[in-house]
Amino acid sequence: MKKKCVLAYSGGLDTSAIIPWLQENCNLDVIAYCCNVGNLPPAQFLKERAIRLGASEFVYEEAESEFVQEYVNPMLQSGATYYDDYFLGTAIARPLIAKKVSIFAKDIQADFIAHGATGKGNDHLRFERAWAYLCPNINVIAPWKIWDYRSREELVSYLKEKNFVWGDSSKRYSVDVNTFHRSCEGGELEDIQIPYSRNEVHEWLSFGAKKPEDILLTINKGIVVAVNGESLTPHETLALLNKKAGKFGIGLCDIVEERSNGIKSRGIYETPGGTLIHTVIKAMKQICWSRELYSISQMMADRYGQLIYDGLWFGDSRHALQSFFVQACEMLSGEIHLELNPGVVRILKRSSPNSLYKPQIVSFESDSLDIHKAALGYTKIMNLSSLIQGKREAGI
Repeated sequence: MKKKCVLAYSGGLDTSAIIPWLQENCNLDVIAYCCNVGNLPPAQFLKERAIRLGASEFVYEEAESEFVQEYVNPMLQSGATYYDDYFLGTAIARPLIAKKVSIFAKDIQADFIAHGATGKGNDHLRFERAWAYLCPNINVIAPWKIWDYRSREELVSYLKEKNFVWGDSSKRYSVDVNTFHRSCEGGELEDIQIPYSRNEVHEWLSFGAKKPEDILLTINKGIVVAVNGESLTPHETLALLNKKAGKFGIGLCDIVEERSNGIKSRGIYETPGGTLIHTVIKAMKQICWSRELYSISQMMADRYGQLIYDGLWFGDSRHALQSFFVQACEMLSGEIHLELNPGVVRILKRSSPNSLYKPQIVSFESDSLDIHKAALGYTKIMNLSSLIQGKREAGI
């Protein structure tokens, strides 16, 4: 009997070419496994393609709800980003896909797992680090690190030899889509000195809205749970906010980032709903957290984002950080009222039963706690170090 290999299959050019290549070069029984996180064509289309290319079996699993609830929301709760502005839309989907593949591979006692990520990007590291943790006894095959093909055109020619004509060989950009975001890389975007065409690149964002729109978001423990008073599932919430923010062109990120391997790359990211959620959670943290907790959380979120980007979702460090944010976000409940304008999110109102903001304390019109008088001694003590240093510099 042939040994079994579970291929993380997307239906794209790379994973399509991998099916016959694994059979020819590794003599394997290839099972095409699809985990849909809002990134895949219809299951029937993928099945027909996979079977035609030689897969012995096709498996398709819907995971959009789990993706948003168990991966996207905890990440947004933390405030994690990469290079300040990237919301990690591609990176956060990889651990769930890897987990689903590993569960299936263990269930059928597969000998190998394969993926179509190239050696130049980040995904090969994300997948393989996840599988090293989740299924350390199953070997991984990464064809892009083994075969002699070097380009998209060569893969198209290879499939043509197999009597399989690839219909979109003129594809201009590398596009990644899931429920949380849409990204474009490659092609003309690799020239960072030339402006790109918005009409060619953007699909989620439009820029024609003129009239502002108000929106009320309800937060419970750092998670958005209702839109305009209507309770929704995490998946429904994100889908609705993607539409509302997308029509105002909110959520655009054009960034040159450094991959884990040191290569600089340019990406155009569309994350409309995620941008709104990030904004309101940050606003809630500002009124409910002390300065110390907010500062600590910023450092923690930076490390959290780095771990996601580098493929370390599964591991002691990320698990420990998650516990920190779950505890820290216990007080993050309330409502944020926003106004959406073209390309801009404006906060209109903030409210929380756990708010540390007290108008009667901050107001210049009253001083019931005698803060002005207390500040006299406070300032004297706080200035002491500067005073001593100043006298030293002045020779006093």
